[in-house]
Order: sequence, then structure tokens, then C-alpha cells
Amino acid sequence: MMKSLLMASLLLLSVNSFAGDIAKGKKLFKKVNCALCHNADGMGKAKNGKIALLKGPQIAGLDAAYIVEQVTAIQGKKRKTKNTSMMMAKVKKLKPAEIKDIAAYVNSLSKTRFVGMLQKK
Repeated sequence: MMKSLLMASLLLLSVNSFAGDIAKGKKLFKKVNCALCHNADGMGKAKNGKIALLKGPQIAGLDAAYIVEQVTAIQGKKRKTKNTSMMMAKVKKLKPAEIKDIAAYVNSLSKTRFVGMLQKK
């Protein structure tokens, strides 16, 4: 019984250690100027799904793990399109914890949750 309780506690602590800090993420979102392309509310500037430089898609409500995955892929040049060049310039110096913080903040921007277009369900 005690061993099970200890294992459950450790599991909860490890899950929480992967969560980002929303307050820190809000500050970083402003510092990096994500609003330039995604608006301050994260709802994006792309019209009718037409993404272009400085006209990013809605990111508000995206799954935080998906955001971390995509930003990390852009940093590592594994995801590179004509529209990710601006993002690369903005995110290249972010640390993994900072990416998690921004992801937590962006996820909190909408009560409507959705998965990214490339996210495996």
C-alpha cells in the first residue's frame, strides 16, 4: 500500500514538472512578440486559413505539447517552410523551459481546445 502511494506521488510530481508556467509564458509571449503574427489573443492574423509571413494561424487553445513539439522542430530546422523563417528568428534562443511556458500560456488563451493539423491524436 505504501509503495503504491509513493509511486503515485512520484508520477504526479513528474507529470507536473513537464507543465509550463502560464505567468512566465505570458511575459515571454510579449517579449518574443508572438502577437506580431498571431495577435495578442492568439487567434491569428491569417484570413480564411491563408497563412503568410506575418499572418500566422490561430494558436490559442492549441495543445501545449503540440506547441512545444512544433517550436522545437522549428528551432532544430526539422520544420522549415517559407512561413517559418520569422518564427525561427524569434524562437532560436528560447530554452526548453521557456518554450513550455509559452505553450502553457497559449493553451490558456482559449477555452476551446483543438489539436494542431499535424498532431497525432
